Amino acid sequence: MKVPRLAERMDEASKNRIVNGLAALSASASQGGGNRPAGVRSTHAERQTAAMANMRRDAAVLAALRTQAGLRRIAANMANPVRDQLDYRGIYRQFVIVEQMPDGVPLIFDRDQPDVPAVVIGNQGTARVIEMTGIRTEVTPYETSARPKVPYAELYTRRYRALDRARERLIEGMQLREDLIGFGLIDTAARATNTVITVAGKASKSEFAKVFTQVEANRLVVTSVLMSAFGTQEIRKFPFQDLDQLGMQEVRESGYLGRLWGADFYVSDQIASGSIFALTSPKFLGWYPIRKDTDVIPADDPDNLQLGFVGYQFNGNVIHNTKGAALLEFTINQS
Repeated sequence: MKVPRLAERMDEASKNRIVNGLAALSASASQGGGNRPAGVRSTHAERQTAAMANMRRDAAVLAALRTQAGLRRIAANMANPVRDQLDYRGIYRQFVIVEQMPDGVPLIFDRDQPDVPAVVIGNQGTARVIEMTGIRTEVTPYETSARPKVPYAELYTRRYRALDRARERLIEGMQLREDLIGFGLIDTAARATNTVITVAGKASKSEFAKVFTQVEANRLVVTSVLMSAFGTQEIRKFPFQDLDQLGMQEVRESGYLGRLWGADFYVSDQIASGSIFALTSPKFLGWYPIRKDTDVIPADDPDNLQLGFVGYQFNGNVIHNTKGAALLEFTINQS
């Protein structure tokens, strides 16, 4: 099979630009400071070692550019897989207080003292007393894991870094599981105390106002709105006087829609199609204590010729104030 002579088609100026660019990237990475404390300079020996390492890398890249096999290796490191959709990015942590907990510390939170009751004179004119007692609750942590596997052959047949991509997909999967658990808690909380607003047809601005009121009637402020893409569809049908279009592009990249009526709007394809949640600020809504945040551990399977990772989380999760979540349900309008 004849291999295209890519090396011969590249002039020396193009090769030099690639070499200089890759050398600059490697030099900036090596000069990042590592774990060195701020203000501590490198010694002459360390600088000399780093310079020698950069020279070896530059020589290796230059040598690779002169051969077909080397050019293919460089192309494989620069290529990206063709994707049919954006990677998923978790957003649940935007709605709750996230707290890293030290090892061994119980996952306990103290609820605020109850509302002050009326005061009356006791029997036979006894002293007037108001007794305030808080409530302490312990959260049970749970484990979440994912275990992607990559066959060895994938390392040599893909034009991109298969292991790096597997690690990215693992973290994406962990964020997806985290959101699914959190969104389930929000859905349960929104149905527990406040009245679910049901609309037969499209969700108008009037219905949005009603679901906001469900939260605000409890002396809380709506700071976030969580919904599916169909909720975004309904908002886009509002007259332009009712909706600021700034931030619409961000929803396609990060799940953040924009700000409207004092609340940040978020979109996730993991929300039921006809559901819109109005949520109060994180400190009044939920707590997400973290025992162990997402950790990626190598987990190869040489017996089956597979490389792999294990993603692991060990966290708690609680929506402690059901009054801070309200739900609007509408019939999806495809027109």
